[in-house]
Amino acid sequence: MSRLFIVLSTLTILSGCASTSDIVPYGKDSYLVNVDDVWGGHSPGKLQVKAAQDASAYCAKQGKVMRVRNTSGSGVTGWTSTSSNLIFSCIAESDPENTRPALRKEADVVIERRD
Repeated sequence: MSRLFIVLSTLTILSGCASTSDIVPYGKDSYLVNVDDVWGGHSPGKLQVKAAQDASAYCAKQGKVMRVRNTSGSGVTGWTSTSSNLIFSCIAESDPENTRPALRKEADVVIERRD
């Protein structure tokens, strides 16, 4: 009985683990942060929130605000590993680019018509 408890406790603890990458430069004035959950205990959406919190804190240390450039997530919660990527910039509060983000999903498939 105690072995079963230890195994279940270990699995429960591991299912709650998500790891965040270092924030790295990703082109001119842009940065990338990735959050992974190899056990799939968190949805890509929850991981995206964690990535946004880390990015905002990174920019706040510079006295700036975070501006989302692109996001992506993958995996199925509880079934496969899950991950989320966030590409962002740190901009001044007064920067004209500091507006509501106009996010839209990129097309998974592009159909090219050739006449």
